This record gives sequence, structure tokens and C-alpha cells, in this order.
Amino acid sequence: MSFFLVYSIVLMAGAFVIWGLMLFAEYRKLDELESYFSENEKVRRNKRFWGRNQPIDKFHRMRLMVDFLSMPKTHIKAGLVTEAELASVPVALKRWALWPYRLAVIWFFASVIWSIWHNW
Repeated sequence: MSFFLVYSIVLMAGAFVIWGLMLFAEYRKLDELESYFSENEKVRRNKRFWGRNQPIDKFHRMRLMVDFLSMPKTHIKAGLVTEAELASVPVALKRWALWPYRLAVIWFFASVIWSIWHNW
């Protein structure tokens, strides 16, 4: 078995694992995460606009939470969120929100490497 075949199998399996983690975070952790930002105007507007509980709606609501948690200083400086709101979110919940999306970025770069390797 070649290394390329093993890399391809791991890459495809990783896609399903990451997809599952993202779905778990969106369906099980999103409402709890939004509860810590219940007084935030940006979150309330975003939830009203994307409030039909369809997969695309949950993705966009989660995207805002990931933006807040991944670049807190930028959003604090812009006045979109306060330090107290960000500090109130438990560390375990932050991990559940951020890590599936960070793994997706790593998976994307691994897919680019696979594509270059396949065409080589």
C-alpha cells in the first residue's frame, strides 16, 4: 500500500470526523454559547436574521461566535463585544466552538497538498 493511498484514506476519514464535530458544535453547543451573549446587539440581530434553525442558519450563527472567540481583541476594539461577555464563556465551551473550525483549516491545507501531490 502506497503512502499516497494511506494519506488519501486518512484525509477522507478526517473530513467526516471534522464534519461531525462541526455538526455537534452547531446543534448541541450553539444555544449554550449564544446564551452568554444574550444582551449583545450583534448576536441578537444575527440570531433574528438566521433564526429558522436550518443548517445554513446554524452555520452562520456559529460563524459569528467563532469570530468573537478567535479574534477577541479585534471585536472588543470595534465595540461589538465586551471583555466581560468573553470572560463569562467557559474554556471547555470555547474549545468546542473553536477546534472543529481550526481542524477544518488544517484539513483544507492537507487537501491542497493532496491535490498538488495527485497532479504531480
